[in-house]
Amino acid sequence: MTRRAPIAVFVAMVVMSHGLAQPGAKPPREGVAALAASGNPGSSTLLQFRWQKGQVLSYKVKNATTVTEVVAASTQKFASKLDLVKRYRVADVDAKGVATLEYSVTAMRNEQIRPNGETLLFDSADPDKGTPGLKEQLMKFVGTTLAVLRVDSSGQVVEVKQGPADRYGAEPPFTLVLPNQALQPQQSWLRRFDLTLNPPLGTGEKHAAEQTFQLTKVAGGKATITLATAFKKMPDAVAERMPLIQKETRGEIVFDVTAGRVAEVRVGIDRTLENHQGKGSSYHFESAYTEQLMTD
Repeated sequence: MTRRAPIAVFVAMVVMSHGLAQPGAKPPREGVAALAASGNPGSSTLLQFRWQKGQVLSYKVKNATTVTEVVAASTQKFASKLDLVKRYRVADVDAKGVATLEYSVTAMRNEQIRPNGETLLFDSADPDKGTPGLKEQLMKFVGTTLAVLRVDSSGQVVEVKQGPADRYGAEPPFTLVLPNQALQPQQSWLRRFDLTLNPPLGTGEKHAAEQTFQLTKVAGGKATITLATAFKKMPDAVAERMPLIQKETRGEIVFDVTAGRVAEVRVGIDRTLENHQGKGSSYHFESAYTEQLMTD
């Protein structure tokens, strides 16, 4: 493989994983939250995003990923560490409480260690010291508006004015979509959506998925919500499941009830596929992802 090939894969993975592509399109009509079950009797809490024109929400993101693949008694390992600062500026709020958000990335550092031991590095704080070729391809995504979204008080994207529309139907900008209903502790709800596998993970295939959320507790003005993602049906071929298990996130979200915003996200994936390339082969995907609201 030429040096240009791993660099192209590096760029594709960064762009695809964090919604950095810029084409605009109509948003898909999917991802609407629906109440799934009743909780235990007790006090109820209405969780809503509370947008204010001119408000800026910045999140520090850390994402560490390791992929280990065994084929024909040979082991290959890939590792990635990504640090981002995501910024959402509330450009407007209409009479119905729907906000127009401008999304940008103000800082990015990505280090990948490939199976042959080669390290690829991009750091927007010092782009000249990174891998040659990455500065030109990735700096254009830093400090510019990458998406313009209209988001309602549940966190649902109702319109994509700029950016990859199919992404936000499957992956809401603030990780969760809230039900338009007061919740009690231990109450849960479902979000159903279709995941589109775009390159490099697929060729546009759609897979039906759902996320189960549960309000576990409300204390000190913060709500803790668990999240579990699953696909309704996995492909029969084990190898075709590889890109899907990379989306089966589980974890917790902390929501600031008073301020009406996500304060923290902690999710991860730890999945193994056996015999994906014949008997004795295996594919292990492990990822830890956090978002932390940055305060002034």
